Amino acid sequence: METDLMVELARFIERIAAIARTGLAFKPDGYDSERYEELLKEAARVQAALAQTDPRDAEAMRLRWRESVISGYDGYVTTAVGVGAIVFNNRDELLMMKRPSGRWWYPTGFCDVGISPAENVAKEVHEELGLMVRPTRLIGIVDSLKVPAPTRHIYSLLFACSIEGGELAPNPLEALEAGFYPLQALPEPLHGIDRKWIRLAREFHFEGRIEAFFDPL
Repeated sequence: METDLMVELARFIERIAAIARTGLAFKPDGYDSERYEELLKEAARVQAALAQTDPRDAEAMRLRWRESVISGYDGYVTTAVGVGAIVFNNRDELLMMKRPSGRWWYPTGFCDVGISPAENVAKEVHEELGLMVRPTRLIGIVDSLKVPAPTRHIYSLLFACSIEGGELAPNPLEALEAGFYPLQALPEPLHGIDRKWIRLAREFHFEGRIEAFFDPL
């Protein structure tokens, strides 16, 4: 119960800070801007208390949020977007990489501006692991807020991908090691706590699912 409350509080802080930053982007002066500044200040104060850090960290957080404000349309604070690659080889083994944290995960990364989600996921796999892949199907959209952890709000677009070339060569800046593993015997420890992607990988690769997943209302 206490964990659930902490998660909800962290999400509330993130939302209030985003609303305040977006408000300042469109109303940089006047009465409204004063209220948005107060919201940022209070959100930073509660964030520092939640993290049990020095109260002075609250001011540093407020300044980081305030300095990130961009005027107008470009300043609208939105959810971050990432992509993930579910890649099986011809032995029905899944591509996994050991991140610098020491935990295993499928290839993933934030979307870069100027290229499509499919282009982003192919780029991530090539840059991180040296393989050339082609996205073949959208598996689903994974929402980080549906996972009970106080993390940054991210939509991750999960793609099934086929291997078209290249050689498995982990980039040392991105992966400590990498390999292909049976879905029922993935390496441990795994990154994060969300495991729905394992079920989705099995359903799409082995069971013929074709409908993309998303969290219902």
